[in-house]
Amino acid sequence: MDGADTKSALLFPVPEVEPYVAAWREQLDPASRRGIPAHVTALFPFIPPVSLNPRTTESLAQLLSTVDQFDFTFFSTAWFDDRVLYLAPSPDDGFRNVTRLLESAFPLYPPYEGKYDEPTPHLTIGDGAPPDDLRRAEEALRPSFPMVATAKELWLMAGGMEPHSWTVLERFEFKS
Repeated sequence: MDGADTKSALLFPVPEVEPYVAAWREQLDPASRRGIPAHVTALFPFIPPVSLNPRTTESLAQLLSTVDQFDFTFFSTAWFDDRVLYLAPSPDDGFRNVTRLLESAFPLYPPYEGKYDEPTPHLTIGDGAPPDDLRRAEEALRPSFPMVATAKELWLMAGGMEPHSWTVLERFEFKS
């Protein structure tokens, strides 16, 4: 996993919503086909996989050992333009706080390469799929709300553009 197209990410897995979103994500979200589960992104892209080392893992473990688990709910879908359908967590301050913590510890790796002043925590359902397909997914998900979940850990994952190429490298559990 040391090719030029491999990347790493720090993600909050959200297994509680997989039964509702997995089939839609598989159809509409390229990340799902690469092996990335339902998640809210904390930091992407992170350190290139070839540069990850035990010191990085130890720093992450120490930093994240201070984070308490937190509950959140998805009440509805939302959109980025007409291109990305997502679930918006509420409250979202737990996600924002962890991202800020990571950003302060790893300033060379701002979220989304610094493209957004204040990234919006979200769980992508579809990205770049035909708008009619995204609207169909939105309608199908409506009866599933609210979806309640708990952020219990952060995953360090890495992979490339190929199907099923992403794997979990480390799991960092939050305090219960």
